[in-house]
Amino acid sequence: MPSISMIKNEREFYQDFHSLIGVLKAIAISQFHALERKIQTYEEFIAAVESFFDLLEVESIAHPFVHPAEDAPLGIIAITSDKGLLGGLNHRVMTVAYGYMENPKNQLVIVGQEGQKFVQGMNLFFKGFTSGEDEERYLRALEIRDHVIGQVIEGHMGPVKVIYPYASSIQVQKVMEMDLLPCTKWPREDDRKWNEVFGEDVLLESYPSHLVEYLVYLLMAQKLFEILQFARLAEYAARTTHLEESSDKIKDIDKKLQRKYFRARHEVIDQQMRELFAARALYAEQNG
Repeated sequence: MPSISMIKNEREFYQDFHSLIGVLKAIAISQFHALERKIQTYEEFIAAVESFFDLLEVESIAHPFVHPAEDAPLGIIAITSDKGLLGGLNHRVMTVAYGYMENPKNQLVIVGQEGQKFVQGMNLFFKGFTSGEDEERYLRALEIRDHVIGQVIEGHMGPVKVIYPYASSIQVQKVMEMDLLPCTKWPREDDRKWNEVFGEDVLLESYPSHLVEYLVYLLMAQKLFEILQFARLAEYAARTTHLEESSDKIKDIDKKLQRKYFRARHEVIDQQMRELFAARALYAEQNG
C-alpha cells in the first residue's frame, strides 16, 4: 500500500486540479451567457431579401443554386472547433459528416482543427478552414461562402449540406443538419411554396438566374454566419458539460483517496499501538 505521504500528495494534486477545473467551468459558463446575449440573427434582413424570391418563379429558373445537376457531387460542410474539451461533440459532428462520404466524389469542407484531426490518416481529401476567434466569425462565413459558391458554379458540388452543433440549452447539445443548397429547400416561416409568385405582373431588368444567384450570394453568408454563432455557443455549452463531468469524476477519485488515506493512517496507528503494547509487555517481563 502507498505511504501516507504519497496518498496525501496525490489528494492535494487532485484537489488543486478540481479547483482549476472549477475556474475553467466558470469561464465557459460566462462565455456561453455572454455570446448568448450577443448572437445576432438578422431576421428582418433575411425576410427582406427572401421577399424578392416572391417576385420570381424560382422553380422554373435554370441555375445550379435551384436545380443542381443530377450527377453533381454532394457538398458537406462540417462545423467543428479549433479546441478540445468538448466531451465528444466534435466527434459526433464528424461521424454524421463522414456518413455522407461513401461516394468518393462528394466534397468535404471541414471548419475547425478538431474536425480535421478526425479524418487524418483516412486518405480523404477535404478543404479546411479554422473556426477562428469570435471577431473573425463573419469573415470566416464569407470565406466559406465564396468557396462553396465557386465549387457549385464550377460543377464540383451540387446540393450542399451543413452539419453543425447546436445548444438547446447549456446542458443539452445536439448535431443539426441544414440544406444550404438548393435554395428551394430553405424553410419559409409563412409556409409559402417557392413557385408561388407575389402579384401578377413583374418587370425584371436582369435575368432571373442572375437575380437568384445574387440573392443566394447574400443570404448564404448570413446563414453561415448564424450557424457559426450557434456552433460556438454549442462549443461553450459542451465544454461546460464536459468540465462538470470531469469535476464529478475527480470528486469520486478524491473520495477513494480519502478512504485510502484513513485506512492507511489506521493501519499505522494500529501498528504503533501493537509495537507499544509489545514493548511494555517485554519491559514488564524483564523487570518482573
